[in-house]
Parts: sequence; C-alpha cells; structure tokens
Amino acid sequence: MNPFFFGSRGRGIFRFLRIFLHFPNFIRLTMRLFRDERVPVYRKAILVIAEILAGVFAIAYLVFPFDLIFDFLPLFAGRFDDIVIGALIILVPGAWLFIKSCPEYIVREHVDKISRGE
Repeated sequence: MNPFFFGSRGRGIFRFLRIFLHFPNFIRLTMRLFRDERVPVYRKAILVIAEILAGVFAIAYLVFPFDLIFDFLPLFAGRFDDIVIGALIILVPGAWLFIKSCPEYIVREHVDKISRGE
C-alpha cells in the first residue's frame, strides 16, 4: 500500500477527534452568536431553519422509523444512530453555515472569549 494513503487516513481520524473535542465550544459559539445583537436577524434565520428541519426530521422519524442499527440492541446502541443522524446531518451543518455567515470580527471576538473561559 501507498504510505501516503495511511498518512491521509490518519489525519482524517485526528481531524474527527479534534472536531469531537471542540464540539462543546462549537455549541457555545453558536449560542453566543445567536444571542449577539450585532448579528443580523436574517442570518440567525439560518439556525432557526436548521432547528425546524431537525424538528421535522424527529416527527418524521416517529411516524416512519428507519434504523441503521436496530433498537433491540442493548441500551443505548440502538438509539445512538438516530441521535447521530439527527445531529450531524441537520443541526451541525446548519450551525456551521450560521457561523460562517456571521461577520468575521464578531466570530473572532466570541472565539477569543470562549478560549479565555469567559
């Protein structure tokens, strides 16, 4: 096998871990930006629409359940795929798009405050 293939694959795993470790800060940043009065309302609508889509997904899932991992598995494993699908496919991209659409200086200000623990 090509050693370049293994190197690129390793970076992907580390990137996933880095994203997973920073997930709480990502949520904090999203909420801070949503509450910030300097962010225009039409940009906040991106996050609201993502939340509405997640709600529609939840209702649709209750009506037409489709599982990747069946729910008869022990305790949490069967429900974990549902949480991952709902969060990663709908909420995270919506929050990411919302953050990207916010003015950069406001995002940097909130990132600095979060990194200082404020």
